[in-house]
Amino acid sequence: MAEPTEMLMHFYWAVIRRESQKLLKQRDRLAAAMVRPVLWLWIIGGGMQALAGGDYTARLLPGIVGMTLLFGGMVGGLSIALDKDAGTMRLLVTAPVKTHHILIAKTLGAAIGALVQMGLLIALLLALEGLYTLLFPLGFDLQEILPWVGRTLWPQLHVLLPGAALAALACAALGVLCGTFAKSIDGFAVMMNFVIFPVFFFSGALYPIDPMPALARLVALVNPFSYCVDLLRHAFSSHAEFGLMFATLVLVGATVAMLIVATWKFSQSGAAVPLNQ
Repeated sequence: MAEPTEMLMHFYWAVIRRESQKLLKQRDRLAAAMVRPVLWLWIIGGGMQALAGGDYTARLLPGIVGMTLLFGGMVGGLSIALDKDAGTMRLLVTAPVKTHHILIAKTLGAAIGALVQMGLLIALLLALEGLYTLLFPLGFDLQEILPWVGRTLWPQLHVLLPGAALAALACAALGVLCGTFAKSIDGFAVMMNFVIFPVFFFSGALYPIDPMPALARLVALVNPFSYCVDLLRHAFSSHAEFGLMFATLVLVGATVAMLIVATWKFSQSGAAVPLNQ
């Protein structure tokens, strides 16, 4: 029997609102979402700029924005693990909605959180650009401290907004998939570290995919996050490696596939049983 549309809307709204409220209460998480990427731009960007020459920060920036979406989206899996452990998942699975609606709602909540974190990062970078513009005529060159300021290619919003939304959904779906397979909160933490760093490093976020060794290039080509980064590269007009439509279609397919597998696992693993039992 199909769920009434109004009831589904209330269910989605309740789950998304709960996830959003949890995010807003975790100010340290929001602060980390801004500090971590800036440290990468400062240390990795500055170091590689000195080694590789050219304008490496222009290549790095879309990857760092993608990293913010990846870390933010993966928290959707942690939410599932925490809800299982606390017994909150019992309430969700007793709601008169099908299993996949629970996971889609969790995915949407995590994706919105990831987009909020990306927005905070871009606002911080814009503020630093403004500070550079203000201080440069006064004889203070902020590039000596932050090598990327004054060189940033700002995104095309008509590409960034839908591209970032799709990338956030894909990252959140990956997190939800990991959360359904995790058997404990500690297990999810281990799984998250095991997944998130290979996904990031084999994505072309830091360096181009084409010159990679054959096996690494193959891994990068089947890695959905590679296409998240590529959508952001199109938005920032910076070293895109795939066509815009191709990257979009691959990412849509990967997101749907991850949610299908997550729904199957969630249905099979006794979703209502707390992890500590």
